[in-house]
Parts: sequence; structure tokens; C-alpha cells
Amino acid sequence: MVNQISSSFAPGDHVFLQGEVIPAFFKVTSGRFAKVVSKKSARELGVKRMLNEADLLGIVSHEELFGEIEALMGKPQAFSVFALDESSAEAVPADDHNKLKNYFSTDPKIGVRACISFARYMKQFFAHFAGVAKEEVELDNFIRATARDYMAGVNELAAIVSFSAFDKDLVAAKTHPAYALADEIMKQAETRSGSGASVACGVVNYVGRDVKMQTFKAGSLLCKEGTIGDKLFIITEGAAEVVTGGGNPNILIDAPGSIVGEIAVFLNLDARVPDMRRTADVVCATNLTAIVVQLHQVEEFFLKQPEMMTKMLEAMVNRSDNTRALCESSEKRLKDMLYTRLGILLEGMNNLALNLNKRQDKVSIARPAAFFAQRSRAVYNRFKESLNIIASKSAIRS
Repeated sequence: MVNQISSSFAPGDHVFLQGEVIPAFFKVTSGRFAKVVSKKSARELGVKRMLNEADLLGIVSHEELFGEIEALMGKPQAFSVFALDESSAEAVPADDHNKLKNYFSTDPKIGVRACISFARYMKQFFAHFAGVAKEEVELDNFIRATARDYMAGVNELAAIVSFSAFDKDLVAAKTHPAYALADEIMKQAETRSGSGASVACGVVNYVGRDVKMQTFKAGSLLCKEGTIGDKLFIITEGAAEVVTGGGNPNILIDAPGSIVGEIAVFLNLDARVPDMRRTADVVCATNLTAIVVQLHQVEEFFLKQPEMMTKMLEAMVNRSDNTRALCESSEKRLKDMLYTRLGILLEGMNNLALNLNKRQDKVSIARPAAFFAQRSRAVYNRFKESLNIIASKSAIRS
């Protein structure tokens, strides 16, 4: 729909609607625009009802950007944008790198603003990914403990009803899929993948002649978790690893020209007092050579070399796409653990709790009945907790 560089909008006009794929993002040149999100589409509600019923995400005004994240990633817009006043916005091409590079040559500050926006988005996404990766490890341990509990409870029940080898509840417990699954889990040796997933973070083909290189020895830290992000690195030779600390292997960054540490740096550019801290350790996997750009040099560095701005955004988009793929794999494994393992154990435990509670000999089997009831509640709560972690992705805003 975007075929003009500059457009004017009357109050209530929409620039784009939620779900549309737009080949450009926008810089506000006058007036104000509202970013809104709705549970229903414009097709279902109509544009006017959508504006009235949608939730306000924010208001953007002079020189601010909107739509940049989804446009640069080539994805449907996550929100709609309406003009609040007589307003105008300038379209910035996102689907043609040559046009984008030419645009940044005339207005490089827009590139810096787009990088800041992308950094803000990626910080949220990395936090979600970290939560999923951590839950994957912890849920695996929880499932092993649940399997042991199921077998222990069944064995205790067997000891109590030993006089009746054909006790219907014991037979039901041993023939339920949870019994075979628990036995299988307990026999399995823990395995962990040791190979790193390589993430291409974009390649910077050009740097100015006055840029200085630094060398780092294998094992040294480029970024330390918890410290303020005060520099970014452009790798020219060697490889680094982002330490995930979860069930996934470390993320290997090994393409020459890859950029490391940019998220905290760009967010600190946008802060009155730099306080954005590194969210993970980045370690040199080999001896490494890199261009190091200090926080106070970043804006000038890119303003002097606007041709690099497109590459920077490419790097951030590539980082996002690759990390999203890793996250989706982790989410898939987590769901598989929930529905093919924990869910079966939960069903087996809950069935036993209900059946034992109905028995006439409640006194003799009171302990296993209470045990299965308590564990069923704990497993159910953990099941919901894991689903909530997966669902937290929907709260990420661009």
C-alpha cells in the first residue's frame, strides 16, 4: 500500500492495520499517531469500531518511528496506527536494502533510532527466550522427580494391598501409560547436547580507515552479565559464544562482521543515564579480533559511516530470526515434555488419587491416597506455570 514517500492523514485515518505486511516503516513529520492493538481484526470489527475498541499501546509524535520492527523483519504488523490530529508521516523503505542505505545516507539519525527500537524489542524477546530455556531444564528435572514419586507411590500401595495381587486400583496404576513412562524415565541416562548453534549476526563489509582493531585471547570475556553495556564489538576474525545457561547449547557467533553487545549499547544511547546491563556473558571461543566502539562513540561512528547502518539493521534482523528459531525449538521441546510426559504422569496420579479416595478401606491406604492427591495438585500447578512461560511471548511489544 505504500507507494509514496510522504503522506498526510486526517484524524481517524489509519496508516496501516494490524495484520498487514507493510514494506516500509514511518517517521512522524507532524502531528500525532496512536498505536493500538485489538483481539479482533479490522475485518471482523470494521475500522471505526476497531479504533474505538482497541487498547492503546502508545502515542508517537514528531521525529519518532513506528512499524519499524515488523517492516524490517517482513512480518505482519502487530498493531494498527491511526492519526490523532492532522498529521503526516514519511515512509522509510524496508524491503529494499539499497533504498534503505540511500535513505540513511541522507538521514542517518533515523537508522540510529531504528536500531534503538530494535534493541528494545530484542531485549524483551531475549528475556522470554531465557525463561523458556531455563524452564526446559527445570521441567526436565521436575518430570524425573515426578516419575520417581509415581513409582514410589505405586510401590507403597502394592505393599499395603499385598494380600490382593489383583487389587483393581493397583492393577489400574500399573497398566496406566504413566507407569511405563515413569519406568522409562527412571532408566534413561541424562543427555545433553554439546554442540553450539551458530548464529550469523550480520556481516559488516565496510569500515572506515581510522577504525582500530583489538585482539582478545580465547576464554576472555567480551561482555559480562550484569555490567553496563558501554561498548559494542564487530568481529573481524575468530568466534565468540553467548552463554545461555539453559538447556540449549551456547550460541556460537562465528561469521566475520558479526556484531556483539549492540542491544545494551543502543538502549543506553536512548537513556538519560546509561543503566542497561548485559543480560548474558559473551566469551571468546577462539582468539578473536574485533572493532570496539565505545558507547560515547557509537552515534558518531554510524553517522560518519551511514552505509554501515543498513548492515547494522540486517545484523539485528538476522540475530532476531536465528534466535527466534532457537526459541521456537525450545518451546516445541517444552510443549512435548508437557503433553507427552508430564501430562501422562498427571493423569495417572490424579486417577489414583480419585480412586483411592473412594475406597472403603480408607484408613489403610490413607497415606498413598494423600500422597497422590498432593502430588497431583503440585504437578497441575507446574503444568500451568510452564504454559504461562510459553504464553509470555504474546506480551512482547514492538
